Amino acid sequence: MKKILILLIPVLLFLSCNNSDNKDKDYLLKAYITGYFNGDVGLYKVRKGKLIIIDSLHMKKSKFKFKHVKIKTPEMLWFVIDKGNFVIQCFADPHDMQINADYNNKSKLEVQGSKTNEEYVSFLENNSVYENKQLKINEQKDLAFANKDTALFKSLDSALNSVTENQINFIKKYAYENNKSFVSLYITLSNLSDYLKLQELEKIVNNFADTLKQSPYYIELKDLIKAKKNVLPEMQAPDFSLPDTSGIAVSLSSLQGKYVLLDFSASWNGTCRIQNKTLKKLYKKYHSSEFEIYQVSIENNMQQWKNIIHADNINWITVSDIKGLNSEVLQLYTVRQLPQYFLLNKNGIIIKTGNDLKEIEKKLGKILS
Repeated sequence: MKKILILLIPVLLFLSCNNSDNKDKDYLLKAYITGYFNGDVGLYKVRKGKLIIIDSLHMKKSKFKFKHVKIKTPEMLWFVIDKGNFVIQCFADPHDMQINADYNNKSKLEVQGSKTNEEYVSFLENNSVYENKQLKINEQKDLAFANKDTALFKSLDSALNSVTENQINFIKKYAYENNKSFVSLYITLSNLSDYLKLQELEKIVNNFADTLKQSPYYIELKDLIKAKKNVLPEMQAPDFSLPDTSGIAVSLSSLQGKYVLLDFSASWNGTCRIQNKTLKKLYKKYHSSEFEIYQVSIENNMQQWKNIIHADNINWITVSDIKGLNSEVLQLYTVRQLPQYFLLNKNGIIIKTGNDLKEIEKKLGKILS
């Protein structure tokens, strides 16, 4: 699935606890890696899109063991090997686990001691039908973008959206029908929360069984829903301040008195680059009518950002904290895919949201015409 900013995240290890006896227990996670003799290994989990290390060690003779791994509820973990050149992702239940992997064949992975991982693998196999279609379309999109074929790019984008919609429907059905499954809980957070409307997401989360409610993924979903409610239409846009390319901080609230299009974008995102052309037309048409664009660019490289501003001839307000996907503003506005738009009235009240710039343009036209 198009995980944009979702932009794509690491691998975790799910450990489950079905009774109070497991609460304070810990487990042994060991692995044998064919084709890799020794090196550093990190064990990680992810919380709210951020990678958090649990433990690390130096493996020898193609083997490693993580002792005393705490397991309370099923959780996805990542084994990051050889400075990230080899990564193992798996779900784990509250048992000792044995992993057998092949450094030269990443698809060859055996996990012993986790039925939850078996379920997850089965889900991935069914989901791969959509993933493979998306991969091919994205390859064609990259080629169209490189050739500056805007018409083909838009056509492929439409085809990609159709495949993604079918995939979302498949995952929704899985989550509804398997409401006691930690796999359902995990994929709702990682695959559905970016795409569903708030009401539908809340319906799926409320359908989960009580046995899942101690999971960090359930808690994160509830927190995400709460945050999403803070950036709905008719809510006051949360204020923040970020620096422009000169290092001068510009707050969102300083623009009150104007209609503002808050745009979450990135110089490395092809769709955002194309949308800059439409934004340029909007800015030229409405800037004299008390309209401003406040673009938050999700960047890791200051010079690349400056180069794109020059190349796209951007003359509206554009800011960035150069923290990439770790930017706190993304969490403040629950932005998990790019581009994303919030149209604000003169008092800073949100009047429309979404990632369809055409719909935003229609709303703006009605207001300012």
